[in-house]
Amino acid sequence: MNKREFNKYLNSCRNKSRSKLDMAKIAALPEDTRTAMVYHIVRNRGPVLQELLTPGVDRRWLACCGYMYQTTGKASGYTFVHTGEHRIR
Repeated sequence: MNKREFNKYLNSCRNKSRSKLDMAKIAALPEDTRTAMVYHIVRNRGPVLQELLTPGVDRRWLACCGYMYQTTGKASGYTFVHTGEHRIR
């Protein structure tokens, strides 16, 4: 998945005001698309949204890549799986 495809799928999951992500739309994405999005995020070393994780993503592999922390943002309310180099607020 390249950056353009990732942005297309991410923008399709926004709510009507386009300010936040709609979790129902994320859940409606096909499993292979969500898995590809996770691999794209990990390849670019970003925090992964918990709802994007599927059974196709190996959690042990994520831990080997440094994704050992799980934090819920206070302002957004989203839960992220991230590395120690990220700071979720």
